[in-house]
Amino acid sequence: MNLTVVDHIAEGRDALARAAKLAGEGSTLAQREARAIREAQAMKSEAIIGTHYRVRSMGCPSCGCLTLLPKRGRAWCVNRHCAVGGRQRSWDYRELAFLGPGAPKRVQRTESERPPRDVMDVRRLLAFFTQTGVPMSASTLRRLIKLYELPRWYNPMDHRSHLYALSDVATAHAAHLAHTRKGECTATATRPPCTGLHEMFFTASEDAKTRTAAKQLCEACPLRQACLDTAMTYGVHAQHGIFGGLTAGERRALKSTS
Repeated sequence: MNLTVVDHIAEGRDALARAAKLAGEGSTLAQREARAIREAQAMKSEAIIGTHYRVRSMGCPSCGCLTLLPKRGRAWCVNRHCAVGGRQRSWDYRELAFLGPGAPKRVQRTESERPPRDVMDVRRLLAFFTQTGVPMSASTLRRLIKLYELPRWYNPMDHRSHLYALSDVATAHAAHLAHTRKGECTATATRPPCTGLHEMFFTASEDAKTRTAAKQLCEACPLRQACLDTAMTYGVHAQHGIFGGLTAGERRALKSTS
């Protein structure tokens, strides 16, 4: 038997045992955590057999779009409107199952002479959404394009047709679902903007551009002070990474003056 499968089975037994223990606690948070553990284990099982239905059918915790693709054991959002500082957001499977889909972002209508990297023809767009939990028909796609006035570019392979950006279509699709299916895309008001950007915030000290982008996210975050207080109280001020809008060096300096 493949050692990966053996390890997965052993891990699965431990995970299900933890889920059962949490479920027995009875609290709402424990119940959510238990469901997330079970769902994450199911996602890992699908990955081993080469299918990713669960990941593809879940809305992005940040932008609410069905634009998650699995890679290296994580779910990556390919919506360019969701990226921050040029970095795609990603979640491990437990985070993805626990958070659920976020609120859709505003549809982008800015025209550009140069098409973005994610432009596709209608056939490829329909194929992309066929692999999600909410497949899209050609008529629905045409309505979304018209309703949200999505940017388009001429198809160099066929000048009679147009190309559309996957990110634009996915954002319009998520916004449409939010309006037509109340509760389809939900978000927690206090969910921090750094959700899904763990790698960005822990590598920020290595790159000035990344550090600036991370700090800008912290500025408008309603949890900024709570994040900083937690870091200072539990010793995270001495570790690398950005917490509460401050780098490790800035937190150590703040600690020495307090």
